[in-house]
Amino acid sequence: MPSRGRNPSDPFAPIAPHYDTLMSNVPYDLWTQYVVLLASRAGRPVRRDSAVLDLATGTGSMALEFAALGCRVTGIDCSDPMLQQARKKAAAQCLDIPFLCRDLADFHLPPSFDHAVCLYDSFNYILEPTELKQAFANVRAALKPAALLIFDVNTVTALEQELFTQRNRPGSPVEYRWRSRYNPKTQLSRIKMDFRVVDTNERISIVHQQRAYTDADLRSVLTDAGFASITAYDAYRTTPPTPESDRVFYVAALPD
Repeated sequence: MPSRGRNPSDPFAPIAPHYDTLMSNVPYDLWTQYVVLLASRAGRPVRRDSAVLDLATGTGSMALEFAALGCRVTGIDCSDPMLQQARKKAAAQCLDIPFLCRDLADFHLPPSFDHAVCLYDSFNYILEPTELKQAFANVRAALKPAALLIFDVNTVTALEQELFTQRNRPGSPVEYRWRSRYNPKTQLSRIKMDFRVVDTNERISIVHQQRAYTDADLRSVLTDAGFASITAYDAYRTTPPTPESDRVFYVAALPD
């Protein structure tokens, strides 16, 4: 459940104080190891002092993981309440990480980054193909020659099967029930999310939307943005995706 950029209604604002509780079972350290593995397989390893741009950083959990590796990290996200949580976490670890409030489809940074990462299906939250094209162009402009963009997406299969329809396990401090509906004509999935904070009985309801992008869609906009080498992986593996894959990672490299 990432946050992708500036949004006037900001559906992440109500849940921001509870976001890390909801995500407490996510193995961010293993995600980081996987990204590092994919970068090494591409011949462009993540090193100490690598400059990493964490796109849709949310509460900054991945940014902190890369900082722990010695990387120089910048995080961007549109949700200021989520970024407030990220800044608190970084300050608690005495880390100086710039967290910038930016929309993926409308940001400009100098070409100073060795790697960009965008995880937890954040690009699915970009609902217009023209904005996705602009987002990839913005990322490309922020990267050095020979840099990598590594990201994941929910596949068409995942949204068709409405995998967002789920609820919490018993005993969760924040209870939730999500119900998704996919429209194949628009390629949009609408997810109604209801939460209850157990200790306070606070109730929160938000609506998220994601767009399904095919492999061909993604390769087309990445190529248009100037990425010369594009490799896809079945999530958390080093094998190609299959028609049954519900999440796919892409490694897109810029030319030298």
